[in-house]
Amino acid sequence: MKTQPVLALILLLAAACAASAAEPPRPMDFPPELYAGGESAGHKSTLTVVTANVGNADLFRCGNPYLYKLCVISVEQRVAAALASVRPDIVALQEVFDDDRCANIKEKDKGKVCYGYETREPRHQARRLLGPDYTIVCDNRSHFECLGVHKDAGVILGCEPGGLCRGTAMIAAPAPAVCDEHPAIFAVDAEIRGLPVRIVNAHPSASNRQCRTEQLQGLFQGYQGAPPVADAKRNMLIMGDLNLHPFSDFTDSSIEIWRAYAGEGKDYYYLSGPAEHDPPYPTNAGRTIDHVISNFATGKCMTLGRAPETPRFDGTHGDTDPAGTDHSPIVCELRFPGK
Repeated sequence: MKTQPVLALILLLAAACAASAAEPPRPMDFPPELYAGGESAGHKSTLTVVTANVGNADLFRCGNPYLYKLCVISVEQRVAAALASVRPDIVALQEVFDDDRCANIKEKDKGKVCYGYETREPRHQARRLLGPDYTIVCDNRSHFECLGVHKDAGVILGCEPGGLCRGTAMIAAPAPAVCDEHPAIFAVDAEIRGLPVRIVNAHPSASNRQCRTEQLQGLFQGYQGAPPVADAKRNMLIMGDLNLHPFSDFTDSSIEIWRAYAGEGKDYYYLSGPAEHDPPYPTNAGRTIDHVISNFATGKCMTLGRAPETPRFDGTHGDTDPAGTDHSPIVCELRFPGK
């Protein structure tokens, strides 16, 4: 990458992370080589797409009862500022904290999101992260996984523009009985610049292989009589923290399903991972487990914190950092056919 554009990216992200809530950062320009067509932000034919697991790496402070979700206010503010700077058209977030759980948490630490939650506005973390200009849909299980579409980019069918729909306006397979209440894979049907697109936010189980396998069945093959969430006859954009690393000799039943549908010559091809760099940059603890695949979109992706000289949204670099999130987000500039 060229040094000057990347330096600009670093400086802009650093400024975003330092910006106060009272002074939201201005939209940023990514390095020209990240764009599919070289257009400047705000006047481009490409779409900015983000997937980011925002779960907090500070396990000492964000364990029970926060379930390792984004619980530290300062990190939330840094991520929100960076997202405002990037201004994605489409964004998939994993491990958002559901503020309704604060009712059962007697928080005394002023640095955590449940302290004074009754009077915080906006109430829900997904809205605080993305701001007022997004239509947001969160999953129907624990509301930890959310999809957002900027109102300028399009609409999510079944959710009022600019609304926050928790557990509605979404498509999901039946929840496997072997899974606990938290892991979720769901989709929304959207119209992006007039083009129908089904967008999937996938965050299957990390610890339960059988749960993850059955969730992948629901995504690609159908489950318990329900059709697959992913339909290769539609325009599909699938992304998220899949909790599987398909780029080594190791395999399991969930990886086998993924490999049957994702990769060269399969129904869906990579926009992240091997399409960005060979070998793929790791996204969490030395593994590449966050992915972006599609059957119609083209463009380029960047793994922030791993691609040279790029910070993550929390302002940190490299592997898990207790001061921030424990995944590297993926930012893409994509073209949709005819757009």
